[in-house]
Amino acid sequence: MSHFGAIDNLYFDFASPPYQNMIKGADFQLEDDQDVKKLSPFASLRIVKDYASRSRKLNGEKIHIPSSNTVRNDRKLSTIERIRMAGLHFIDSYEISNPNHAFPFSSSGLSDEESKDINLLLTLLASADKTGQQHFTEAIKLIESCNNTSSNEGITVQRLVYYFSEAIREKINHETGRDACDGLERMQMFDLQKALMGIDGSIVAFHQKVPMEQVCQFTSMHTIVENLGRARHVHVIDLEIRSGMQYIVLMQAIASGSEWQLRHLKITAIGTRSESKIKDTCNHLADFARSKNIPFSFNIVMVPDMLDFNINLLELDRNEKIAVYSAVSLSSLIITPNRLEHLMREIRKINPCITVITEVEANHTSATFVNRFIDALFFYGALFDSLTVCLGSDELNRKVAESVYYAYSIRNIVAAEGDDRTIRHTGIDVWRAFFARFGMVEIELSGESLNEAKLLIDNFECANCCKLRVDGRCLVVDWNGVPIFSVSAWKFI
Repeated sequence: MSHFGAIDNLYFDFASPPYQNMIKGADFQLEDDQDVKKLSPFASLRIVKDYASRSRKLNGEKIHIPSSNTVRNDRKLSTIERIRMAGLHFIDSYEISNPNHAFPFSSSGLSDEESKDINLLLTLLASADKTGQQHFTEAIKLIESCNNTSSNEGITVQRLVYYFSEAIREKINHETGRDACDGLERMQMFDLQKALMGIDGSIVAFHQKVPMEQVCQFTSMHTIVENLGRARHVHVIDLEIRSGMQYIVLMQAIASGSEWQLRHLKITAIGTRSESKIKDTCNHLADFARSKNIPFSFNIVMVPDMLDFNINLLELDRNEKIAVYSAVSLSSLIITPNRLEHLMREIRKINPCITVITEVEANHTSATFVNRFIDALFFYGALFDSLTVCLGSDELNRKVAESVYYAYSIRNIVAAEGDDRTIRHTGIDVWRAFFARFGMVEIELSGESLNEAKLLIDNFECANCCKLRVDGRCLVVDWNGVPIFSVSAWKFI
């Protein structure tokens, strides 16, 4: 019988572990250090078992784990299924024999590729565990083993393991003083937010072929339109406009509404960097507005520091109906909670008719390295898988997305500590507690917007991987059961 025979009938889904982040004062309070000290060095990896125990919380989809008693079909295990299998096996092996390097893994019922991937993931998990225990010599040996069978040119799991093992190596080098400055200084020099600005080929390709971002943008703009009430003067304040593709969706909705007698659409883009790229984005939007005969203007508000932002910079008009839009911009301020709180106080002064927020639905804030590592492995495993499925033969743009955008985030989450760790995502429950402090009430997304979002996903060949679900009043976009983004709408009371 397969080693996994005992869990063949379990239903697995990914649910982020109960968030230990609590909002306290102006800070995102991380898990209590005393609680961390009570854990055994390996206990944090029990988080993988949590995914199994919360069996039907999401959609109850079964992971088909083949055994020697089942007939093999052509369906391959997804990247997420391989990670889950490796994690569960790692814990079972650890509890049974407390192995050093070897994991007695039975590959019965698996293809050669699946078996190799799971063994590779087992080695990666072992290196993370040893790093968490500060057994760096053993961890480096395991990383070298990973390097022998992983590559940024390989199949999905091989590429994923390559970037995570390199991140662990960088963490070890930093903690042991070997090339301590090199990696982290390069990390600080790279500006991820700047890289995401503007419209380059890889971002366009991702937008066109991977449905998750499109769904978030469509749902957000649809919600804003529903709450504008066909106002004649519309002002949208964007906290980080990036490529601006979301406003193509907005303008198309305006242009298709024959009864909407819009006199003026104004977009204010707030930024602390990359003014020239913001101007390029706004000029592209102005060109598109002209093609749709939409009266349009834009205003760019550059502030050297978010603490300098205030509503007097916004050129508000009492005749305007104002909406605020934030797409994965608030999480960038978690590391500086005073700036985040200042921004929220200023938005409250604006009192927009609607505030729509898209955020990464993940928990990358844990002070415990291994917890953070496991969360990131599932999350980026899903993203790597989505690129493989959606971009297919588009190798160039897939490589750019992985090696430039995702690789930086993985390195920052895994290797950096303290103020150097700037990538800090957290889930909707934490944001709800935070927003409540500013008198914000979550409103339900309309059935129409949810139905339209579902129809949008159905247009993609990967619709069976990308799923929508409702969490309270917000929309969560999953990839193979892994939460990726949330979209929520808020009003001030």
